[in-house]
Amino acid sequence: MNVSIRYFVRNSVYCLLRVISGSGKRVCVILLYHSVAKEPSFGSYSVPVKAFEAQMAYLSRHFKIVRLCDLEHHIVANSQDRIACVTFDDGCMDNYEVALPVLERFGVKATFFIVTGLLGRYLSTSFGNVPLMSSHEICELVSLGHEVGAHSVSHTKLTQVPMEHAIREIRESKHFLEDLIGREVISFAYPKGAWNEALKEEVQRQGFRYAVTTREGLIPDHPDWLALPRVWISHSLNLGSFAAKLSPAVEWYEKLRRLGKRT
Repeated sequence: MNVSIRYFVRNSVYCLLRVISGSGKRVCVILLYHSVAKEPSFGSYSVPVKAFEAQMAYLSRHFKIVRLCDLEHHIVANSQDRIACVTFDDGCMDNYEVALPVLERFGVKATFFIVTGLLGRYLSTSFGNVPLMSSHEICELVSLGHEVGAHSVSHTKLTQVPMEHAIREIRESKHFLEDLIGREVISFAYPKGAWNEALKEEVQRQGFRYAVTTREGLIPDHPDWLALPRVWISHSLNLGSFAAKLSPAVEWYEKLRRLGKRT
């Protein structure tokens, strides 16, 4: 199927499912971004800045937006609110240069997951080398009230390395960031979404209280705080399908997708 047709069909399905499922009276959701760019530099991972502006405007109108480190408190204290977290993986430089001014304009405080061993360097991807933020930008994010979380040292898939290696990636990324920003780091993002029970236990042992995956879905009533689902925001979403992904429609879509894989 032609790519543009596939995007049209997917967006239409999301919007239809939102009509059927409703917007949800109480929805808690963590949004996953990688890159926000004026010019696509990270393929499907780069959300156009105009789309990002519209998305932040929508969030500001319809959700209470909190950092991941504050999410548990707000869920307990505001059980009837629609709550959203905005998170960014990898620490792309355009998070600072392009996304940050938009976040500040709408008063959105986000959580940025940083690959500590690549600060000021490049992340090698199938779309080319993506420039990453340096220590200076990370410290400025924190000074503006945003949260910084750990995303390992080298962005390696932790399920595919010896546990001793994985432990170092988890522990050293936490300690590096704490030394850099002068405060405790309690949020972790599993590189490439890869996790298992042993890694989850190690993340907790190292002092993290929250960890996010790339599993699509809303936050359930009784969350596993060390394996939280997120909703990936890709470049191809229109505003209608963006809104649908922040509703029970995302759960319905995932069920349909899994059913389609089994048939």
